[in-house]
Amino acid sequence: MTVSPKQEYLSQVLQMNPLDQPAEILIRRKQFLQPQSDSRQFDTMNTSNEERKAQTLEQINSLRKHFWSFKSGMIVQQLNEIDLSDFPELTFASGRLRKIATLRESFARLKHRCEGHEEFYEQFCTLVISSPAEAERLRSASFTRPKATEDDFELVRPGDDRKIARIVQQEFPELYALEKDWLNQLAATSKKSNAIRYMVRTLYTLIAITVGISILLLFYLGLDS
Repeated sequence: MTVSPKQEYLSQVLQMNPLDQPAEILIRRKQFLQPQSDSRQFDTMNTSNEERKAQTLEQINSLRKHFWSFKSGMIVQQLNEIDLSDFPELTFASGRLRKIATLRESFARLKHRCEGHEEFYEQFCTLVISSPAEAERLRSASFTRPKATEDDFELVRPGDDRKIARIVQQEFPELYALEKDWLNQLAATSKKSNAIRYMVRTLYTLIAITVGISILLLFYLGLDS
């Protein structure tokens, strides 16, 4: 069965994503309505569109890289200069950075409350401005802890993440909303770790008591004999 130009056009357009490929859809429509136009124009404009998207992503990533060294006003100014009209899928990243820029005072107060928990603060600041893929990697890495052994149990003891997570939740709800799931999981993981540490310490204590009693019994029996 022969496919008509109209059917071919509809088939191609229906497979395109209007959010990611608005320019391509318009070009393909023009090609259908004006078949005498140069087909090479589509490839040229498509390449140009991909290059502009790559440049836009580079601008956003560069802003992420230097985010905490810029003042809020400069961040907002640079975000305003990024043209996202052809890339609506990038508006979430831009909007998140813009929101975080308005919360700089809250981050400054959190830094003061995180004295003794600097590692958590640095990780949190990096997490909230990262790309979705990088943020997911950081979240996963934060819950990967070395396994404790009898000899190094105290050395690998995690910090009081549950306490600092509660501080963020109770005192900084606007920051808590940025990474609610991660903070909840962090608190739950820390609580579980505390329970495990308590059980291990209790076990060590019981073993020590048992060994002590055994030694005393052996000593006592030795004296009787």
